[in-house]
Parts: sequence; C-alpha cells; structure tokens
Amino acid sequence: MTETTQTEIKDKSTIVIIGGGPAGASCAIKLKKLSKDKGINPQIVVYEGKRFEKKSYYNQCIGVLSPPIENVLEKDLEIPFPWHIIQKKINGYFIHTGNYSLKLEGEDEPSYSCRRVEFDNYLFEKTKAIGVESFQTRVTELDFDEDGVMVYSESNNIKADLVVGAFGLDDGMAKIFERLTPYRQPKFLSSVVTKIHPGESDMKTFGNYIHAFLPKSLHHVEFGAITPKENHLSVNIAGRTVDSAMMDTFLGLPCVRNALPQNLEEILPELYYFKGKFPTLPAKGIYGDRYVMVGDTAGLIRPFKGKGINSAVETGIKAAEVIINRGFSQEALSEYLKSCSKLTDDIPYGKILRFLSNQCSKYGFLDSIFVSAEKEPALKKALFNIVSAQQTYKEIWSETKSLKLFTKVGFQVLKKKLSKSDRSLEC
Repeated sequence: MTETTQTEIKDKSTIVIIGGGPAGASCAIKLKKLSKDKGINPQIVVYEGKRFEKKSYYNQCIGVLSPPIENVLEKDLEIPFPWHIIQKKINGYFIHTGNYSLKLEGEDEPSYSCRRVEFDNYLFEKTKAIGVESFQTRVTELDFDEDGVMVYSESNNIKADLVVGAFGLDDGMAKIFERLTPYRQPKFLSSVVTKIHPGESDMKTFGNYIHAFLPKSLHHVEFGAITPKENHLSVNIAGRTVDSAMMDTFLGLPCVRNALPQNLEEILPELYYFKGKFPTLPAKGIYGDRYVMVGDTAGLIRPFKGKGINSAVETGIKAAEVIINRGFSQEALSEYLKSCSKLTDDIPYGKILRFLSNQCSKYGFLDSIFVSAEKEPALKKALFNIVSAQQTYKEIWSETKSLKLFTKVGFQVLKKKLSKSDRSLEC
C-alpha cells in the first residue's frame, strides 16, 4: 500500500465500520455528530453479521457497565444511559483466595450489570436512528489500492476511503487484515462462561455483589467470577488454556460452592458452557493508510482485568475524532494512538500487577495481603479500585505507594511464610 495524497474526510467520502458492537457503534455515532458539526455529510456504513435485536447470540463479555460509562454516553455521544436494560446495581465485591474472603465496597459511583446483547442492540439502534447506514451481513474480503478499500460482503460491496476494524477477536477478519496490512491480532486469554438459574429466592440471598476468585489450586485459571443478573448468575473463568473441564473443577472448589446457592446439584446438569477470548495487550499495526482498529480488535483495553465495554466505547470515540479532524492517512491516524494514552500509559502497570497477582496466588501470599487490607484503609481502597476498575493502575499506584504500608504488608507475608516453614520442620 502507498500513502494517499487526499486524506481529508469530505461530503463524498465513505467510511466503513466492520462490527456494530460498542466500539463500532460508538465510532459511527461520534462520526455522524462530528460530521454534522463540521458541515459535511460523508457516507458512514456499519457491517454487522449478528442480529442484535433477536437477543439470541452469545457474548463472552459478562456485561458490567462501570463508571464513567454513563457520563461518556451522555456527554460524548449525546445519548441517554440505557437504564431500561439495567438488571442489577452492583454494591461491591467479594474477593476470594480459597482460604480467605475480603469484602470490598467503594464510595463512588456504582457499577451495573446488564445483558451484553441488550447493550449492543441499544447502541446499534442508536446508529440507525441518526442516519448511519447499516448492513446486517458479514464482510468476506477486502482489496486495498491507491484509491480506497473495496469492502466485499455476503450481500454487497462498497468502495471506502477508510475502514474501521471493530470486529473484536474474530479470527476470519483478523486473517484478512493480517494478509493485507501490518495489523496483527493482540495476545489474549481464553474464557469459559456459563449461567446458573437458582430461582428467585436464591437470587435474593446471593445479593448484589460480584464474587471474584483467585484460586491457588487451579494453576491455569488466572481468575474467576460470579456476577448477579436479573434472574441468573453468570460464572466465568479466564486463563491461557481454560476449558470446560476446568470450569467443572472451578465450580467444585469449596470457596466457589460456598458462594453459590445450596441447591447447585439440582442445577448443574442443565448448564451450558460458552467459550470466548479477550485481549490482554495491544495489537500490532493498529492503524495504517486507510484503516484503524478500535475496541478489542485494537487490544486497547484496561490491562489485566475489566472495563472492556468502556474501552470499546472510548476508543471508538477517539478514532472518530481523529478521522474527522485529521483524515485517514497513516500519518493522520497516528494521532489516534496518542489520544488513547490513558490506556496505553497504564499497560506497564497492568503487566506488573498481573504478574504479582499470579505469583502471590501461586505461592499463597494473598491471604496475608487481605488480612493487612482489613487493617489498612489505603490498601483496601486500592484493592477495590483494582477489582472494580474505578481507577487506572497508574492512579492506584500514585495514591497507594507508601514505604510504611509496604513494610506492614511485607511483614505479614514474611510472617506467614516463616510460619509455614516452621510447620514444615515440625513434620
């Protein structure tokens, strides 16, 4: 591909977005609004193969909307927060190690659980309501040349000036871009998800808390969670090589069984498992001449855990701003990555935290850290923000770093390690 000479978005420009989920829909809505403000009317087209309105497809995202998503939707996209699809207000979290449980509650805005398909459908319908053209069909191939990008689908073809990749971690589309551009899919973790329907009484007993697990005994499972919805519990595990057998083992762990309803044996034979994946690091070649990636496709998410929906919406908005204000050449789109610095700057902190979390879980140090957190408000607040994704890791580190605090926590960990050594010698 060669660098184009005409890169400005004009009335006759065509922008094709592949994927109508939160990243693609947010990009489309922002493009439409910014174009109107600028006095231009480019053709904006969204391709989405799923039928969101049928609400029958599976998405491995658990569907938790956390701050500042309400503000982002209402201020940046100028659309109402979808209160009608909210199923539960999340009051806080329980984090379990196997031997110890820590209750975490915040003082800021709460998070909310919903059906992810309903959130996707809400945003997709908003794109159509403001005049964005949509085709509910799959893109099958692309041709890049000096004059644009030919987009082929199962129902039609369109010549675009710019293509926005918002197709998640779809292997088929990724391979097409990897063959034609410098883009390379991000590294990812696999996840297995299931739903448990315990009945109205047990749902009330479970309450409005998400239970997160860092199981020492399951070495291939980095974390698991149980999230309350309207009439069911969503259970997920994540790791590099997780599978259905690991989900079976996870559901059998004592700490997990204690959190689940007592009538679990009556429900388990009816469980259906779904497998998916989510990125852990940014993709390579996120932008180039006439293309840019957003959401999971770009891998520009909060490192380690959480807030995938927020990142999808925010990257879609950032891409739209750069496209309208700068254009669609590789040089112009380089501003997109700079505009996502809040996410990219957090990556080193997220990588360190993920490593420390896995190592502390592996060697049984988390119990001591949680015991310290019960006595140290600053540490407890930091753990809440890590689990809830209310702050970036960089912000958490800046607020929490304290030699005195680390000394106390280190002493608790060392004390536990020495205690274990003494018991070993006695045997």
